[in-house]
Amino acid sequence: MSAPLPTNPDIVIVGAGSSGLSAAKKLEELGASYLVIEASDRIGGRAYTESNTFGEPVDHGCSWISGSNYNIFSDLGKKNNFTLVDHTNPKIEMFERDGARSTQANINEYNKSELKIKEILQDTGRQGIDIPASKVIPKVPYNECFQNWEGALNYAVDIDQISTAEYWHLKNTQPSLIVKEGLGNLVATLNNNFPISLSTSVLEMDLSGKGVKVLTSKGLIVAKACICTVSVGVLKSEKIKFTPNLSNKIQKAVHDIQMGLLVKIPLLFDGVRLGFAENSLVQYDISKEDIGNGCYFLAWPTGHNYMVGFIGGQFAWDLSKLGEKEIVEYALSKLESLSGGNIRKHFLKGFASNWANNPLTKGSYSAVKPGCFGAREVLSEPISEKLIFAGEATAGNLSGLVNGAYESGKMAAARLANIVKQKGNSL
Repeated sequence: MSAPLPTNPDIVIVGAGSSGLSAAKKLEELGASYLVIEASDRIGGRAYTESNTFGEPVDHGCSWISGSNYNIFSDLGKKNNFTLVDHTNPKIEMFERDGARSTQANINEYNKSELKIKEILQDTGRQGIDIPASKVIPKVPYNECFQNWEGALNYAVDIDQISTAEYWHLKNTQPSLIVKEGLGNLVATLNNNFPISLSTSVLEMDLSGKGVKVLTSKGLIVAKACICTVSVGVLKSEKIKFTPNLSNKIQKAVHDIQMGLLVKIPLLFDGVRLGFAENSLVQYDISKEDIGNGCYFLAWPTGHNYMVGFIGGQFAWDLSKLGEKEIVEYALSKLESLSGGNIRKHFLKGFASNWANNPLTKGSYSAVKPGCFGAREVLSEPISEKLIFAGEATAGNLSGLVNGAYESGKMAAARLANIVKQKGNSL
C-alpha cells in the first residue's frame, strides 16, 4: 500500500477471508472508511491455495464452487479466466468390503440408497424435528458408506452430530465446479487493493464506550463499529476478550455451533494414474463400526498429478494429534488396498491440511448441534448496534461454504453501515 492505513476508520473488519473481503468490497461501494485486520500473513482465510509443495496448485481448504448456478465465485472465475471444471455428476469408483470393484448394478443400488436416505433426512427436518441424523438412517444397502460421506466428509462432523433441521434448511450444493488454478487463488482476486493490515492479531474488543476499541498486536484501533469474521473455533477458544462479556444468548449460540474438521491429504504421484479416472470419487463400503473412519478420495482433480484423500469428524481430530506422517500413511495405505498394485513405487510425497492445529481457525467449518437449530441466526444479529459477527457460521442456508461466507460478509457490511448512518454518524 502506498497510502497509510486508516487508524480510526468508520468500520474495522476482523479477518481477510472470503467474508472479510466481501465486507470490504461492500463498504467501499457504500463510501465507508474501513480497515481490514488479519492475524495471518496472507489473505483468504480457509480458502488457501499453494503451489510450492507439489509444484501444482493445491487447495488446503475449500475446493468446490458449490451450487454453482447461484454462487458468486462462478461468475468471478469466468471473469478472471480461471479454469472451471464441472463436477456435478462425477464418476463413482466404488469397492466392496472384500476389496473387489463394485459392479455398476451395485453402484446403482448405492445411488438409490443415497436418494432415499436424503429424502428421509429432509422430510424429518421439514417437519420441524431437530434430532441427530443418525437416528433416522434407514437400513438400506450401503447406508454405512453414505453416512461416512455425508457426516465426516461433507459436514466435517460425525453423522450423529448433524441436525436434521439444519440438513433440511441448507441449500443444495449441486451443480458444482472445481477450480484448476485453486479456489483459494480465486478468492484472493476479491482483494481490490483494500487497506489490509496483515499479521495483526486482535486481543480485545471494547464495546463499553462510544464506538468500538479494538486492541491489536500492532496497537489500538478506534472505530464506530466492527465486523468480526473469525471462526467459531476461535470464538470458542476465547483468545479474543470482549468487554463487556458477550451476552449469555450469544455465548449459548457459540456453544450450540460446533467446529467440524475435514483433513485433506493430497498424495502426489509420478503421472501414473493407478487405474482411477480423472475427477472421479473413490470410495469403499464399510461396516457400521467404521462409519466416520473411512478415507475416501478425489482422483486427479482437473488433471493434476495428485489424488486427495479425505478424513473428517472425530476421527480426523484424533488422527491429527498423531501428526502429518501418520495421516499420510493412513491415506496411502487405504489407497494401496484399493489399487491392487504397488502404488508406492509411483508415490512421490504427500501432506495433510492442518486446520485442527491452526490457532486462527481451530477447525475447518461449522455445524449446528442437533436440537440447536436457530443458533446461526442468533449469532448473526448485531450487538449493541456496533458489532456484528460474519462468516460461514452465520451464513444461514449457505453455512459451511465459501460463498456463504461471502454473502454473510456482504450482508453484515450493509446492515452495520445502515445502523451507523441511522445513529447519525455519517459515513
